[in-house]
Amino acid sequence: MNNNTILKGIYLFINIIIFVGLAAFCYFNMDKTVEYFCPLMQKTYTTHLIFLVCMVFAAAYVAGYAVCSIFKQKLSDKCSAYEKRHENISVANESDKARIQTLEAKIETLEAALKNALDNK
Repeated sequence: MNNNTILKGIYLFINIIIFVGLAAFCYFNMDKTVEYFCPLMQKTYTTHLIFLVCMVFAAAYVAGYAVCSIFKQKLSDKCSAYEKRHENISVANESDKARIQTLEAKIETLEAALKNALDNK
């Protein structure tokens, strides 16, 4: 098993534990109500606790997904930039190797010409 599989399993386990805890909390507090004051409307509202908990849970889940999506996009952009940089470096290395081979061939030609010139003297 690789490291990513273990991390995914731990993440899934933590999500299940949180969801089960939330479900148990809602089950045991289903009959409780909450009163809150809205300063904008100048009224006091009464609602069941389960509705508030579910709304907060859903909002937190959506916000977490949005933040993770942003980080994932940034990481993906960095990875693609790194790949492009690596390609440019490898192309430059291949170009340098071709230049070196050309220069070595020229040196061999000049050495052969010099040897022939010295032998013909």
